[in-house]
Amino acid sequence: MGKYISIRGWLECEEDDINKVKEVCNYFTENFPENELNTDKRKLYQSGWKFPDTVINWTAYIFYGADIREYHSDFIKNQIQKIAKVNSEITGYFLIDDHDGESKVCWQVLDGELLETEQGKILFNQ
Repeated sequence: MGKYISIRGWLECEEDDINKVKEVCNYFTENFPENELNTDKRKLYQSGWKFPDTVINWTAYIFYGADIREYHSDFIKNQIQKIAKVNSEITGYFLIDDHDGESKVCWQVLDGELLETEQGKILFNQ
């Protein structure tokens, strides 16, 4: 039995990027290896993504939040890495904690890359 982690955070992007991000998410739902994560789990984990119906003024915010099995975290992490490459202007911050309090990391999307740091070293808006 594996432990769970909490993944929660957001992406900031242009309105034109929303559908591109959805395409990445849909690709992972349809094409992630079945032997690593079955279809039902992929759909369940993907339901953590929340996309805006309308964009207020100029920034679109896409949110993710879910508690998932630690050994499935690459399913979300790999998506975020792929999303980061959609447009180097996309930024984002995701906090990841395990339920034992042993691990506290942040996945940061900056300049087309996903950077993993300890939560105490978050690079917000630098």
